[in-house]
Amino acid sequence: MKKLTLLSLICIMFLTSLEKPPKVVPFLRPIVSGLAEHTNVPVLLPTYWKGQKAKKHTSVIVKAYENGYMIYFVSTDKPYRANDPAIYHPPESNRVGELTGNVGTMIPSDRLSGLVFYKKKGGAKLWIQPWIRSVIYAKRGSWTMHFDGDNGDEPYQQADDLFKAMKKVNWLKNKDIHEGYISVIGTRLDAYTNISWDTGDGFVYKFFYKGPIKEAVKIVDSLQYVE
Repeated sequence: MKKLTLLSLICIMFLTSLEKPPKVVPFLRPIVSGLAEHTNVPVLLPTYWKGQKAKKHTSVIVKAYENGYMIYFVSTDKPYRANDPAIYHPPESNRVGELTGNVGTMIPSDRLSGLVFYKKKGGAKLWIQPWIRSVIYAKRGSWTMHFDGDNGDEPYQQADDLFKAMKKVNWLKNKDIHEGYISVIGTRLDAYTNISWDTGDGFVYKFFYKGPIKEAVKIVDSLQYVE
């Protein structure tokens, strides 16, 4: 009987350990409970975040309301508590990301008129703007993609980087994504990447990141629900 009781206690302890909430990145841990309490939107937060520059920190401005929440990520010289007045109104160069969750649904993005077939890549058809060749449109599964490069083959290189990154995370199939949209502007290493998706049950999430495309994808892949 004692052995049975001991085994039951061990099983309970093991199952309890499995149910521990995911560890979000350290600079976001202080806001978890307060954020979840002030919005009706299920809160997604990253469990991965790589600092962009040595001796730099990531600080956040957080807003929560009944039907949504938003987090602005700012690069700072020292760590600040969330919503510190010192980090409000940062210069554009210090703004590195943004994450929002809202009640709503997404409208699928149609291909722009005038684009012509360019080539196939990773199971998707790529369409390009023929007269300037700086815009590429692609559709793969739930994802609609839009690339806007500065010149030359930059938009195709953007697509190449994104496809490689998405392949590593199995195109985020482990996430609750009903309809998704990705926009990449700029260059591959200093891109402005916007990733948004509809969960299919009334919520829309958007993540913006300024930096390598692969980092944006890694962060979205790391997002976990918290309470």
